[in-house]
Amino acid sequence: MCGITGIVGQQKVDKALLARMRDAMRHRGPDGGGLWLNKAGTVGLAHRRLSIVDLSTAADQPMVSPDGQHALVFNGEIYNHAQVRRQLEAEGVTGWQTSHSDTEVILQAYRHWGMPACLKHLRGMFAFALWDADQGTLFAARDRAGEKPFYYTNHNNCFYFASEIKALLEDKTLPRAVDEEALFDYLSLLMTPAPRTLFAGIGKLPAAHWLAYTPADGTLTTQRYWDPLDEAAAHQGPQHGDDAAWAAHLKPILTDAVRLRQESADVPVGCFLSGGIDSSAVATLVSGHTGSGKLHTFAIGPDGTYPSWPDETPYAEKVAKRIGSHHTTTRLTEAEVLAFLPTFIHVQDEPVADPAAIPIYFLSKAATDAGLKVCQGGEGSDELFVGYEDWLKFAKLTRWNHLPIPRIFKKLGYALLLKFGHGPRFYAEYLRRAAAGQPIFWGGAEAFTDWEKRRLLAKPPTRTTWEVIAPIWQRFNTKPARQRHFWNWCSFLELHTRLPEQLLMRADKTSMATALELRIPLLDHHLIAATLASPEAVRVPNGDKKHLLKSMLKGLLPDDILYRKKQGLKVPFEEWIVSSYGAYARRELEEFCTTTPYLNWSYVQTLFEAGRGQHIWYLLNLALWHKHFIAQKPLTPFGLES
Repeated sequence: MCGITGIVGQQKVDKALLARMRDAMRHRGPDGGGLWLNKAGTVGLAHRRLSIVDLSTAADQPMVSPDGQHALVFNGEIYNHAQVRRQLEAEGVTGWQTSHSDTEVILQAYRHWGMPACLKHLRGMFAFALWDADQGTLFAARDRAGEKPFYYTNHNNCFYFASEIKALLEDKTLPRAVDEEALFDYLSLLMTPAPRTLFAGIGKLPAAHWLAYTPADGTLTTQRYWDPLDEAAAHQGPQHGDDAAWAAHLKPILTDAVRLRQESADVPVGCFLSGGIDSSAVATLVSGHTGSGKLHTFAIGPDGTYPSWPDETPYAEKVAKRIGSHHTTTRLTEAEVLAFLPTFIHVQDEPVADPAAIPIYFLSKAATDAGLKVCQGGEGSDELFVGYEDWLKFAKLTRWNHLPIPRIFKKLGYALLLKFGHGPRFYAEYLRRAAAGQPIFWGGAEAFTDWEKRRLLAKPPTRTTWEVIAPIWQRFNTKPARQRHFWNWCSFLELHTRLPEQLLMRADKTSMATALELRIPLLDHHLIAATLASPEAVRVPNGDKKHLLKSMLKGLLPDDILYRKKQGLKVPFEEWIVSSYGAYARRELEEFCTTTPYLNWSYVQTLFEAGRGQHIWYLLNLALWHKHFIAQKPLTPFGLES
């Protein structure tokens, strides 16, 4: 796991700038840094290293082929690198420079199979950039689920890229401005969908895409190389299709995904353990490989009693005792969270509005403080196996929407809801979508309704978030009929939006800020395809969320873990809004609203009056991001402000 960056153009690379870009990400790779320029000095690649696989200096990056024609920087892990290496050797590839570096496997795979053919052989998480001197082209790729980020911009007739936006901003001539269309999407979806970022002029490569940049003519092309439903269509699952058969089919795929992520490391690998079904399953499966007493697990909980964040740590401690892990529990306080905010804003690069990003940072810090560089986590299960109660509600609304009711009546119903003051309510927004002939489900996390955004924004919006959803909906509707059921729509959409740009982005940024690599076995692409290939009837029978996952884990986990209600990581902003958090947020948001042209302070005040702590957090995150990155003003640590 590492930080990568580079500059490619037709003019000489500023070597000092490239070094600053690299070292702006020192936290991602404290074990070393490398820098490479081509002979002409027009291509520069740089790298910060967190040594996990092949700890020798032979595996340092940038890695250059023996003939000097190809140079690679890579962030991530290829879990099947040993298998791919054996395949390459069987096909005649020789001249290896390392004993078992997964970086070199990518380099050799590209040289042997080319782009994008080499990508289909890689099982893991990755973002890499490879300069091909023969073709005069930079190739780059991002993994299928989007676990690793890849940001880029065209500036001064050069192509810049990096694992984090703050590295790009080391070029002080790069304009800092807000992408207002991306801002609108942030207020809708709590993140910025790729390829946009909140920074005007800075993009991010979407998950499951590769790009090619040719400096000779400045052409930049991007292309999708993997589609979850296409791979699901080709997946060979049980023919008779009952839930027991599918659970038996999926379990070894999950077990193998966990095993690969545990074994593919030359350093110890720990586990995050919340006490929920997902992390408990991963930790229990890992313990089967490590043995009792050799696994270190980590949990986090509140320092008090909060209705919005129930304490799960007793469940985590129960699982830890059962599997014999060395277990660490961290408690999070309000003062600690607020004092951390300036650092957190810098860590994010752009707002990731899910408050769970904050406890993930402290969880990661506990792991690195314990001497670990790698942990496995349980992200992704809810999006694959239907773990959200809201999805059941959306399924019911979708069935109602399919009833033969003319749209004119839906439009009239929506107009009546607006007339009687229900515009801020999401049930009104869902009726608006139904009246417009759109799917009702737009993702597992939404902030403000269309009606509310038009009052929250100081300038009338020129677009709707349907412009983000529509292309995904259109692609979904090209799939075979048996794949186009509601649960697959939910998973398909989340794999394109919320998972890569919110849930996985928060995991990457906050864990790597502490120099910890977080591995996500539940998003192994083989498991994604196999799960989406399962029939609709076995996914959520009788409203039983995560039915297939629970069927797989029966007997592996105790019933009180397997069947308990989902809780999840949170921060109790709803309770803290009445304390010092509320006063701090009010000061910062009033300053933001009165000094920038984006939000109406009068409407923001209504959120305080209604005690909407989560929504205030979404806007506070935005305001502090703007203050730090765009206005470039210091963020005063909470408790020290005048």
